Amino acid sequence: MSESQDTTAPARFTREGTRHRFTARTGTVTAVSRPVEAYVRVTLTGPDFADFVSNGPGDHARVFFPNPATGEYLAPTPAGPGEDGIVRPDGPMFARDFTPLNVRRDPETGEVSVDLDFLRHQDPGPAAAWAEAAEVGDSIVVVGPRGSHGLPHGVRRVVIVADGSALPAAARWAAELPADVEIEVIADVPPADLEWVDEYLRLQGGREVLVSEVFGGLDDAVRDTGVDAETFVFGAGEASRLVPLRRFLKYELQLPREQYALSGYWKRGTVAFDHHAPIDPEDPDEE
Repeated sequence: MSESQDTTAPARFTREGTRHRFTARTGTVTAVSRPVEAYVRVTLTGPDFADFVSNGPGDHARVFFPNPATGEYLAPTPAGPGEDGIVRPDGPMFARDFTPLNVRRDPETGEVSVDLDFLRHQDPGPAAAWAEAAEVGDSIVVVGPRGSHGLPHGVRRVVIVADGSALPAAARWAAELPADVEIEVIADVPPADLEWVDEYLRLQGGREVLVSEVFGGLDDAVRDTGVDAETFVFGAGEASRLVPLRRFLKYELQLPREQYALSGYWKRGTVAFDHHAPIDPEDPDEE
């Protein structure tokens, strides 16, 4: 059967999964910038990053920050040179997940560096506060990514639903999808922020994409934009906001599981929400 004839959802939306060495890496800050006013970009590098791999647009790396009250810094350490695994310290750690951006290797030195974009906001938590004060020469520990899921094979259109925490992932999708794939980003941000969202996606994603605002719930927004048999849906952001969208995709549209990927990056009222946790815990059938 030719590629054009293979129209089954699993074939069209297949995403190759790969596992990476799972370890703790100490990164040194080499640059601090602002791609747009809404984000602080911190560039990290160091010998530990020589085998750092991130080849999926939805990848996460867990970054560990100082205790915002005491300044004490506790973070995992590698299980051993070249080994898989980490050793966790005794005591509370303060960590958040981030999308690795612009992973690159210097052709002359072989040094690997990666960018992390921190959303600026009022009443910053330990991550945003650290980024605002970050300086060249500072160090921070990064764990992961543990693995990656690549781009869907044979996809014709991608609808991305993202709030400010997930726009770096949206930009990776835009940057890594083939130029002939149609992309629409539904930005779950205040209307006044749409201008910088458009600028950020253009600069980081490297292409013009259609950006839509949200009227009502995220399920309403996706319903309005339309999802056909050739559309893949990626959604990320505040977990509670994603629940109606998940139910719409799964129960109303009855999409095959391969046709969408949703992830709660944070949850209102929950400190350090685990993005692996179910976004709809009331649904016993959640994958």
